[in-house]
Amino acid sequence: MKYIISFLLLLISYFGVCAQTTNDNLVQAGVVVDGLFFDKFSKSLLPGGATISLLADSEGNKVMAIYLPEGYILDDSIKAKAIPSEQIKYADKLLRDFNGRKPDKIAKYTGIGVKVGEPFIKFEYSDIDNKVWNNKKLKDKVYVINIWQSECGPCRREMPILSKWKEQFPDVVFLSASRHNKEEILPIAHRHNFTWIHLQEASDIVALVGQQGFPLTIVVDKKGIVRFAKVGASAQNQAEALATIKDIIN
Repeated sequence: MKYIISFLLLLISYFGVCAQTTNDNLVQAGVVVDGLFFDKFSKSLLPGGATISLLADSEGNKVMAIYLPEGYILDDSIKAKAIPSEQIKYADKLLRDFNGRKPDKIAKYTGIGVKVGEPFIKFEYSDIDNKVWNNKKLKDKVYVINIWQSECGPCRREMPILSKWKEQFPDVVFLSASRHNKEEILPIAHRHNFTWIHLQEASDIVALVGQQGFPLTIVVDKKGIVRFAKVGASAQNQAEALATIKDIIN
């Protein structure tokens, strides 16, 4: 009997060690979005109109819960970065809490004010050299618009990168649009070597950003149809915009 008890204790100890080892290899969730787990927060996980709550795992660690607005779908590139639930500590508990605490009212996603496959809005604005730009002037031209604001760090960081696009595609018109005037634009453009054509006080174009934040980059083909429109200064967004430009001009 003594040997049987010793064997059972040994088994319990063994499985306890295995369970602890397995648990130690799991990742602590930082964010739960739409039932998907991420180890840390990024702005791309929080669209305008989203609702935020706090969950706690079994160890008391805080986990951000993000409830997406109705009609919003996470980009496939974001979903690809999600961590499988099997690799997350206390995944079952977190999912139960996430689903159980879903708000009664979820905002509707309004998105940005421009859609791929539709004509770009009618506009007319002057650049910092007082040249007027409008749809008529850009007829039969491929053009790109980058919408930014001075308070946006990612906007400023991508400006030198965007200037290289202008060198790469000399036949494409590159326009920057902001709510700022010439006196506000020039110091920023010089500091960050932003060589695009700068439309000033372009309120209608800036309004296209909606709740999504800056920057917003839009690619328009020769027929005036939007072929690309995404918020954010990620390397992936930039690569997709460049691929769209190449596809249009080739």
